[in-house]
Amino acid sequence: MNKPSTQASSPLLQLENLSVTFATADGPLPAVRSVNLCLHEGETVCLVGESGCGKSLTAKAILQLTPPNAVIEGRILLHGQNLLELSEKEMRSVRGHQVGMIFQEPMTALNPVYTVGDQIAEVYMGQQKLKKKEAWAKATEMMGLVGI
Repeated sequence: MNKPSTQASSPLLQLENLSVTFATADGPLPAVRSVNLCLHEGETVCLVGESGCGKSLTAKAILQLTPPNAVIEGRILLHGQNLLELSEKEMRSVRGHQVGMIFQEPMTALNPVYTVGDQIAEVYMGQQKLKKKEAWAKATEMMGLVGI
């Protein structure tokens, strides 16, 4: 649910008539239809619905992590820039730096061979080029912020 914004600033993220359709041998299969959403900095939005209604697919469309047969229509504006106009190389610089997603299936999101701390620290070492000790400090701080 979008809480009312007291800010007059432009939205952080805006979805305009976002639709995702899958091209199949039997013709187009609509999966997400005309989603509109406006999110300002500091706000929280919850997508609620039954299993299979398109919540995860909407999030994956924002990050352009949909299967190759998915057709994404509408506009996905991040800081006013339409993400659907970016190349794959440009999207890689957006993912993880400006937008991230924690997938709902932990067995595909986290590697059970490594600790959660190692996996969080790895992000800081790769994206922010922090040394291992600094990355671990940051990972510990982040886990503390969410009560882990």
